[in-house]
Amino acid sequence: MDENSSISDRERDVQDAGKVNTDYFIRGLRIPKYRTAMAQVVMVGFIAFCTVGMSSALGGAGGGGLLNTTQSTNAYVAVYSTFAALAFFGGAIYNRVGIKICLMFGGFGYVCLASAYFTTAHIGNRATPWVVLAGCLEGLSAAMLWTAQGAVTMCYPTEDMKGRSFSVFWTIFQAGGVIGSIIPICLNWSSTAGNLNDGSYVAFIVIMLVGCCIPLLLLPSDKVIRTDGTQVVLPPMPTWTSELKGMYHVLRANWYIVTLFPFFAASSWFYTYQVNDFNVPNFTLRTRSFNGLWSNFFNMVGVWAMGTFLDFPFKSKRFGRPTRAKIGIVYLLVATLSIWGGGWVFVKDAVRGVSPDPLVDVTQSKRYFPYLAIYIFYAFYDGCFQAYAYWLMGSLSNNSATLSHYSGWYKSIQSAAAAIVWRLDGLKISYKSMYISTWVILLVSMSTTFYVSFTKVKEHSTDERRVFVSEGAGIEGPGAAGIDDTEALKGEVMVADKTV
Repeated sequence: MDENSSISDRERDVQDAGKVNTDYFIRGLRIPKYRTAMAQVVMVGFIAFCTVGMSSALGGAGGGGLLNTTQSTNAYVAVYSTFAALAFFGGAIYNRVGIKICLMFGGFGYVCLASAYFTTAHIGNRATPWVVLAGCLEGLSAAMLWTAQGAVTMCYPTEDMKGRSFSVFWTIFQAGGVIGSIIPICLNWSSTAGNLNDGSYVAFIVIMLVGCCIPLLLLPSDKVIRTDGTQVVLPPMPTWTSELKGMYHVLRANWYIVTLFPFFAASSWFYTYQVNDFNVPNFTLRTRSFNGLWSNFFNMVGVWAMGTFLDFPFKSKRFGRPTRAKIGIVYLLVATLSIWGGGWVFVKDAVRGVSPDPLVDVTQSKRYFPYLAIYIFYAFYDGCFQAYAYWLMGSLSNNSATLSHYSGWYKSIQSAAAAIVWRLDGLKISYKSMYISTWVILLVSMSTTFYVSFTKVKEHSTDERRVFVSEGAGIEGPGAAGIDDTEALKGEVMVADKTV
């Protein structure tokens, strides 16, 4: 095909951009709308469902399903230390190796840590070296998985769908925690043992292995089509040097992202208190799993509540994206004061090493309900927090390379803080000190986030090239044809010397 005919094709593609066929064909099999951004977000959600969701359910049972939380504490320190170290460069790695490799490797570590807990249940402290090594592997894997997830949920959707896109992903992911919590509830309902049984661990490991294979079904990012007829634009394949320089330039140009770092750190600080210092010492094994089920469910509710509000198409311009950003952070501040203020009732008299006698059980409705209620509020708050964090980052850019860096920094700083708080828990800091540290860091993080929420969120982001895809382009096999056109800041698109 000569240059003139190529230009002609591009002009025709622009005219047909509104008639994009998003179906995907493989060996004659038609998969409807498989090339849409939401379809790929759903696939990433199922990857997290099988890996992180099952791991969340295992952790929700307290101590990785073990009565003695020493090993899980050691594992979490290893997880979050390596997670933090790699995730800061996660965006550079994602831009270099691509989504499939990131997500396939991203599930591997979760399998290793589940097998380490399984081993510990049988041989006790002799499994410590494997627990720590598996924790390191999970940290490296998680850095890749969450960086890729952040890039997908923030970059693939159009601006008016970013909150709901994250909500869809998070709902599927948390559904893994819900279903994963049902497994130990069913298999251990009548058990008087402190640890999960072998069948529970085997079920978790098998599901996680399935999750490691799902990335093979994903399309390359630049073959994905958004609802406005554009495709996701990836930067030219970088070298490691250029990518690291790019990370530095993103940080320097968008220096205000530093004011969100305390918010990033606070985003998982509260898990340690909830899982190890509230759930484990107060409840029976089946009740811990039951708490995990409700926690994951109401986490989903929180995500949908916040995500739906942030994307809601208000007719009044007074409720545009900048206004919703302000309302969102103010709500989180009020929720922090009220929910975590109310939780003080349950910790003010708690003493580490001293559990209720007998332990609180799900069958003791009158005794159990107040504990369940505060646990549900914690979960709802977590869902709102995570939804707002990803929506806020996504509102600052539409550029794939930039958002992968933001996602990597978010998970890096989040994990560094988590490593610190899990280590504090391992040092047997009092429950009251753990709780107060959580409340304080949440309040500090809200105050520093106000700057970005109130001054940096605009109605639209204009930092990405736009590529329109023509009808029928790339529907046979993995290829996709498009038009490489660049959007000027004033909103015009120039293609083949014509403004369209």
